[in-house]
Amino acid sequence: MIDIHSHVLFDIDDGAEDLQTSLQLCLDSYRNGCDDLVLTPHFFEYDTVSDFVNERNEKIEELRKALAEKNIPLRIHPGAELFLTDDIFDAESLEGLTINGSRYLLCEMPLIPFDTRFVTRWFENLIDRGYTPILAHPERYVEVHNDYQLLEDLIDRGVLFQVNLDSLIGLNGLQPQILAVDLVEQGFAQFIASDAHDIEFRHTRLIEKLNELPDEITEEMVEQCMIVNPQKVLNNEEIEIEITDILD
Repeated sequence: MIDIHSHVLFDIDDGAEDLQTSLQLCLDSYRNGCDDLVLTPHFFEYDTVSDFVNERNEKIEELRKALAEKNIPLRIHPGAELFLTDDIFDAESLEGLTINGSRYLLCEMPLIPFDTRFVTRWFENLIDRGYTPILAHPERYVEVHNDYQLLEDLIDRGVLFQVNLDSLIGLNGLQPQILAVDLVEQGFAQFIASDAHDIEFRHTRLIEKLNELPDEITEEMVEQCMIVNPQKVLNNEEIEIEITDILD
């Protein structure tokens, strides 16, 4: 499996606190069937892209060295989780923030209520610049639950969706679970990922959580969202969107 969304990289955001925690999260990930893990620390300040990328890359190399010393054969890849704001309009190159140097950018919006008038413009800006945005955990946004039209507008523009495994098994509440299941089942979501932050709760032990998936989520869906499509991202290949239904 390939996990495209994690906060496993140490001492850079609200994820792993130190190198030892990063190593344990990586070990848990590998023992649970993950061969490739994308490190996507939160990114907020668009005037600090170079500094952020340099710090992230230094920590990735330190983690790679530690993984090799511990004989943990997990492959780790650079990425980021961009917090979208109007600052995106003035941002220069974001290439250092893409997943594994590809066209794909993992993005997030505010989880609390916010003015959605510029949401489509944020994503249009990224698309016009040649990036393919992946919206992280759409099932968790208050504004999405207030208006599903927002999702449909993003789908029409070619935005891809990544749902959290925690949401699929109900750990983020009933409403997020219902929407997450619908998104995967109907073909709106192209990815399932851990969004891992810690060892105990938001962890990387994927098999534990996959065993709790509702019956609607089939093995074929999991394979598409955790192997086939993520591999295309790592290879910078195009992902075709196949939607079998529409949101009610």
